[in-house]
Amino acid sequence: MPKNIVSKIYVTTSIICFNVFLLLFAINMIFSGFNDVGEYLRKRRIPPGSSYSLKADNPALEKVYPGLNQSQRSELIRESRAVGEGYAPFVQFKELPFHGKFVNVDPRGFRLIDGKDRWPIDKNHFNIFVLGGSTAFGYGVADNQTIAGWLGKILRDAGNEDTVVYNFGRCSYTAVQEGVLLQRLIFHGNIPDLVIFIDGLNDFAHYDGLPGFTSVLTKFMDEGDKPVWRKILLELPVTKFFLKSFKSDSQQKKTAPEKVIPAVISRYKTNKDIIEAISKKFQIMTLFVWQPVPVYKYDQRNNLFNRFDYDGFMPYLKLGYESIVKNYEAGELGNNFIWLADMQENLKQPLYVDAVHYSAEMNEMIAQQISNALSQKAILSRRNKSRNSS
Repeated sequence: MPKNIVSKIYVTTSIICFNVFLLLFAINMIFSGFNDVGEYLRKRRIPPGSSYSLKADNPALEKVYPGLNQSQRSELIRESRAVGEGYAPFVQFKELPFHGKFVNVDPRGFRLIDGKDRWPIDKNHFNIFVLGGSTAFGYGVADNQTIAGWLGKILRDAGNEDTVVYNFGRCSYTAVQEGVLLQRLIFHGNIPDLVIFIDGLNDFAHYDGLPGFTSVLTKFMDEGDKPVWRKILLELPVTKFFLKSFKSDSQQKKTAPEKVIPAVISRYKTNKDIIEAISKKFQIMTLFVWQPVPVYKYDQRNNLFNRFDYDGFMPYLKLGYESIVKNYEAGELGNNFIWLADMQENLKQPLYVDAVHYSAEMNEMIAQQISNALSQKAILSRRNKSRNSS
C-alpha cells in the first residue's frame, strides 16, 4: 500500500477518534450539568429553614450551646462533622480515630471521655459500656457532655468512685449491630460489668434491618469482578443521569406501616433476648433504654428544627414509637428496660443541636434518668454485694 494512502488513513482515523472523544466529552459535560441542576432543584424544593442542621453562626444555637461563644461553637460543630467512618469487621463500620479540642475517638472504637476510660479495661473497676447510635456517641457535644460522659460523673458523684463508663456509641448503629459489637468485645476479653443499650431512633430509621453503608458495600462486592471498562462506564455522568431517571420511575411505593413496624419491634425483642442470653453466660448485667426522639411527645414549638421533613426522611419513626409504647405498657419488654421516650413531654425548651442529636443539657437529663433506674433496680448494689462476698 502506498505510503501516502497509509498516511491519509492514519490522519482520517485520528481526526475521527478525536472528534468522537470530543463528542463524548461534551455529552458527558452536558449531562453532568443536568445532574447538578437536578440536585440544585431538589434542594430548592426544600422549604427554607427546614434543614437538618443550622450554621454555627446562627443565633438560635445559643439556646442549646450556653457558655460557648461563636468561635467555640464553630469548632465543636466542625470537629463533630469531621469524624469519619471506616471499615470494621462484622459490624461493617465504626468512627475513625480522631483528636480534637472537643471530640476525641480512640483507635479501639470508643469515644474518649475524661481519661478514666483506659484500655484494656481494669477489672478492679466497675466497668460500664454504653452502646447506641450517634445520639449515644454525642454528635454536636463535647466528650464529657455525652450521655456516657454525664453518667460517669453522676455515678461517681454519688459515691461510686470505682465506676468507669465507656462510650461505644456509633453513628447509625441499630440494636442488632450493638449486639454484635458486644460479642466482639467479649471475644477479645473486654467483659464489662454492665452494658447499657440506647435505642429507638435508628431501629425505625433503618427499618429494613440493614446496617448503614449496606448499599455501598453491596455495590463494591457486586462490581468486584466486572471489567474496568464497565466500572468506568457506570461512573460517567450520562450513565448516572439515565440510571437515576430509571430508578425514580421504577421506585417502589413505601411499604405499609402495618407491615414494617411489627417487623422492627419483633427484631428488637428477638435481639434483646439474644443479648440477654449472651450476657447471662458472661455475668454481664444489662439495661435497655428506649430513647427520646423529636417527633414523639415533644412540643414542636420548642424544636429549633421543627420544619425538618421528619416524615420524609424517617417515615416510620413517629408511628413506630406510638406502636411500641403498647408493648412497653403491656410489660413485654422486661424489667431491665426503661422507657424514656416521653421524658421531654413537659419540657419547654430546645433540646436538640440538630434535627435528631441531643444538647448537652438533654444528655445530662437522660444520664440522670439512667442513673435513677440503676438505683431503683439496685443494679449497682447487686454488683457491690457480689464484690464484698468474693
